[in-house]
Amino acid sequence: MNNKTINLDCLILAAGSASRFGSCKQLADWHGQPLLAASIAAARQLKPARIVVVGGAFYPQLLQALPALNAQVKNKTETPVELLEFPAWNLGLGHSLAHAVKYLQNSNPVLVLLADQPLISAQDLQNLYHHWCQNPEKIASASFANTLGVPALFPAQFKARLYECRGDRGAKSLLLRYSNHVIPVAMPSAEFDVDTPADLSNYLRKAI
Repeated sequence: MNNKTINLDCLILAAGSASRFGSCKQLADWHGQPLLAASIAAARQLKPARIVVVGGAFYPQLLQALPALNAQVKNKTETPVELLEFPAWNLGLGHSLAHAVKYLQNSNPVLVLLADQPLISAQDLQNLYHHWCQNPEKIASASFANTLGVPALFPAQFKARLYECRGDRGAKSLLLRYSNHVIPVAMPSAEFDVDTPADLSNYLRKAI
């Protein structure tokens, strides 16, 4: 990617309570950095207009960590992270997604990411973006394990549909409902997410 900021917003969902993890999963150690930092670093390489992290259950911890998450922003070509609080996070992923998309009141497409998919690389996101650029009226979605899911890039006209997400029905339900409007982009790395401390430790042990 060049140094020019592109008209794209990145939305990283990190509002959940991580009940299976038992603590603030978003800030768990991942190769010496917070787990969330992996998603931010990949998103930042796209040079998006905005990167918004949605915090909820662990909003105070994320707010405290925000300076460290922005420590790599050294010039105007690097997008800083904005932290958005969603106090009603217990209503579910869909509600936090809808809340965040409404916060982005503009005509930019929006890239939806999760905070717990640390294997997603900058190249994965650039590949997704390039596929979307070839068909900007459609949704570009990660394709893995015989399904569609996030990361997914939604053109602005689909924001109204994202507003309607509720409960635990997030972007994936929308991708399946509008599958005829989706460009699937192979992304095996999207299959791995961190649900439990065992997921994290097992992967890190294998990586040594």
